[in-house]
Amino acid sequence: MTRTSAPVLHTERLMLRGHQETDFEACVALWGDPVVTRYTTGRPVARQDVWTRLLRHLGHWMLYGFGYWLVFERSTGRFVGEMGIARFKRDVLSNHPAFDALPEAGWVLMPWAQGQGFAFEALDAILQWRDLNLGQGATFCMIDPANLPSLRLAAKVGFRVHLTIDTDHEPLEVLLRQGM
Repeated sequence: MTRTSAPVLHTERLMLRGHQETDFEACVALWGDPVVTRYTTGRPVARQDVWTRLLRHLGHWMLYGFGYWLVFERSTGRFVGEMGIARFKRDVLSNHPAFDALPEAGWVLMPWAQGQGFAFEALDAILQWRDLNLGQGATFCMIDPANLPSLRLAAKVGFRVHLTIDTDHEPLEVLLRQGM
């Protein structure tokens, strides 16, 4: 199943939609924030790399029929963050080829939006969409073991620790969720 863009999803407090060129500056602000990148890239992301990310997210929808959404607060229109499922073909998983065929869930939220339940609300909607549109099957995510809020969120939506990978810098938890 492929589509040209992400479907719009609505939750009680949020609206999720696909990336657009006009979202670039919001994405630069997100990925340029050291609080946001602490457990992901480890440092703010350069503008040109944010642009590549935006294009990569659009490409996922074109190739796979799934990808990332931008998340906005419905009442204000304020940008909350980026979340979704993708196939990143990460080098760190090269010794675990079974993960190549599985979608990987991920989420990053602006610092002001963290701790308000937005991540759970959006991720729950995304995973429900995933189960309905992609059928039964597993989804995985990778989380720095020091990122306790993300580990709690992952557990809340059904992810369980599957293995720990030692990277050059530190270990990463790989969590697996079976489709509902």
